[in-house]
Order: sequence, then structure tokens, then C-alpha cells
Amino acid sequence: MTNNQSDRFLGKLHDCYFATDPRINQNLAKQLNGKNVVIAGAGRGIGRACAELLSYGEVKSLSLVALEQDELDETLKICKAIHQSLLTKTKAFDVQDPNAVKKFLAEVDQEFGGIDVVVMNAGRPPQWLPTAEGDPNIWWDTVGVSLRGAYNFSRYALPVMQKNGGGRMIFTASAGAHANRGMSSYITAKLAMVRLAEIIHVENFSEHNIKVFAIHPGSIPTRFYHDFKDKVEGRPKDRSYIIENAEGEEKSAQTAVKFLEKGIFDTPYMAAGMVSVLASGQLDFMSGRYVDCSIKVEEYVEKRAFITQNDLYRVRLNAGDGKLVPVLDF
Repeated sequence: MTNNQSDRFLGKLHDCYFATDPRINQNLAKQLNGKNVVIAGAGRGIGRACAELLSYGEVKSLSLVALEQDELDETLKICKAIHQSLLTKTKAFDVQDPNAVKKFLAEVDQEFGGIDVVVMNAGRPPQWLPTAEGDPNIWWDTVGVSLRGAYNFSRYALPVMQKNGGGRMIFTASAGAHANRGMSSYITAKLAMVRLAEIIHVENFSEHNIKVFAIHPGSIPTRFYHDFKDKVEGRPKDRSYIIENAEGEEKSAQTAVKFLEKGIFDTPYMAAGMVSVLASGQLDFMSGRYVDCSIKVEEYVEKRAFITQNDLYRVRLNAGDGKLVPVLDF
């Protein structure tokens, strides 16, 4: 991985723009009207920005999940100020708990009459350490929040969508899925989410009209960055993901800050704008694929035939001479 994170991105955007902003794009806003949306990881950052922009689209309901109820309450306050008749539901729990996810989604279905869009945005910062170093529990927790969260929400939202004849799922993956050193837990989890999105697409697209996407949201200074920075600068705080006295935390924080402070940051609205477009159905041909939020929507649409004909934006084994090993179809 290079020091400049933008080298990992495929596009040049750093914020949302007219085509992805339902605050000013009335056509996009209308395409979001009446949808029942679930967002996991909605307490701050990307998840909060998604909830905000979707509120401008006058979705029917927003059901929000995070670890901290007070942060959900703040997100809810912002959204209700935008869309006063918005139906809402919030619950603080760990997305790794399948029983909590099952119960919450069953209640959403019952109270609002279905689930149209699920945004699985929950995640946690990794340790920035070689695989031979670090804390095993933190390694697995990093994988678990992203991957178990994506599986749990898929497992219990898919039957609802199947019953109702369609839906859309959006996983917050990362360009980090394509890195190869320094944070193996994060890389493993995000790459697995990209593959899980394709698997769910293949299993559900034709028969059940369910679309699923794995996005790269950009480089956004959320807790991923600030918890590390606070640790390095000696500012301990409540609810930090940094675990004092855990093996490798000091070195991890220093490595992360050194890398991240050289990057170019994006706003969380860049990702939220793309989530709005994906939720609207405009890019359904990208279902089962990796979507980089720094690329303009028009570029994807312009290259639609080339993307589908060449099966691009998917993870494949290159066997040399430009040939890709075909996926095994069971």
C-alpha cells in the first residue's frame, strides 16, 4: 500500500455531487420515496450521512443500529428535522449477535411492512500491525464486526426481501480489501464482504430480484482515524476502540496515524451519495460487484456494456496472459 490512499481509489471524487445528492437532485429523491431502510453502523460518520441523505429522499422508514444509543438518538434527531413524518426505529446492539439482528429485523418487517434497503456499515478499526504481531482477540473482533455483521443482516433480511419480491443490500467494504500488508484483519474482512456480495447476488438476483453491492466509501476521518490519533497524542477518551494494555496497541496507533495523516480525506457524503443512488436502483447492473464511491455515476453507466461483458469489478484469479480462472459453479 502506498502512502497516498488516493492511489488505491479508481475515481477522483471527494464528496457527493448533483447526481448523487438527493438534497438538490429531485429526481433521485423521488426514486427513494416510500422505501423502508435499515442502516447498521448509523451512529456517526458514513452511516449518519447515509441516514441524513436518505431522509431528504423521504424514505418511508429508517431503522438504525449502532453500539451507542445516544449517538443513534443524535442521528435520529437530524433525520426527523429533515423529514418530520419519517417513521423510525433505533436499537443499540452488537451486529455480531445473530439473535439481536434477527429480532430487530423481524420487528422492522412487522412494524413497517417490509425491508427495501439494508446498509451494513458497521465496522471497527483494525490493528495496523504485521500478522506476526498484535492481539488475536482484536484481530477476530475486527473481522467479526464487518463479516459477521454482513452475514447476520443478510441472513435475516434476505427472507423478508424474498417474500416481498425484491430489495437492495449495500455492504461498506473498502479499497483496503485490495491491500496486502499491515492490517490483515481488515483486509480479510473487507475482501470477504466483496465476495459475499457476489454470492448473494448469484443466489438471489434472478429468482428474487435482490441486488447487493460492496462499496468503497472513500478515506473518511471517522473513529477509524481519530481513535488512533487520540492514542498517539495522549488524549484518552471513553468508548475508544483502542484497548489499553492490549498487545501492540501503541505501535499500531503510531503506524496508523503516520500512514493516514499523509492521505487526502473525503467527506462521508461521498459514500452516502452513492448509497442513495444504489438504493434508488439506478445502478442495479452493478449488483454483485465492487462499487468505488469516488467514481462518478455517469462513468459506470457509460461503461455498463463493457463492465457486464467483461465481468469487471469482481474478484477473480488471474492465471497469466490476461486469462481469468472461471468461477466454480456448484
